[in-house]
Amino acid sequence: MSAGFVDSKMNLVELKRTGWTRVDGVSSPAELLELGRVLGTPIPSPNGEMVKEIRVTPAAEGLPGSQSALHGRGRFPLHTDTVFWPLPVRYVLLRGSGDTRRPTTVLSFARLLGECDKRIGLLAEKSIWLAGAKVKPFYCSLRFRQDGVIGWRYDPDNMSPVNEAAAEVDRAIRPVANGPLGDAIHWSGDCAVVLSNWHVLHGRGPEPLDEGARVVERLYVR
Repeated sequence: MSAGFVDSKMNLVELKRTGWTRVDGVSSPAELLELGRVLGTPIPSPNGEMVKEIRVTPAAEGLPGSQSALHGRGRFPLHTDTVFWPLPVRYVLLRGSGDTRRPTTVLSFARLLGECDKRIGLLAEKSIWLAGAKVKPFYCSLRFRQDGVIGWRYDPDNMSPVNEAAAEVDRAIRPVANGPLGDAIHWSGDCAVVLSNWHVLHGRGPEPLDEGARVVERLYVR
């Protein structure tokens, strides 16, 4: 299967440059898992599933505190996954199937901060947030460093500003996270998308007319 992927060096260069890359020839959860092993160590989602199926559901049917419960069949704001983990997961792999008219949106932190006043980037480093309030709350910053790599975390649904720097940053970036800015990934054919969860945010686009069953398979890789 690995030989069927687009050249790995090319993908890694694009992944490093833009924070995400598309990989063709991924046609099943097993192949998504194999792709994950090329990048690192796949780990289960919080519910224990290795490859989790994310479906569009009404708010009343969503798990308490989940994005489905908060936003129902609507769009999901731009966010990074697992902000409630002390160290967010490194990569998020996605594969869409079914009614794939609704895009997945992606936006880099560099572009997000570039849309704001320059001082917001400086304040982001001083900002203090409360994350994981629904699980085990802890204090953190938007910016962190792991093994010499600088990463970012942000989720407007799962992080609350604590100090004034964070409150000002939140006022600046929340409208962007809830807006239309970002690259639209239109799902087609047998493909997967690899997201650098430390460097890009992702979300879900608006609901198309008469949407059928839409499934996005998700795999975490550290």
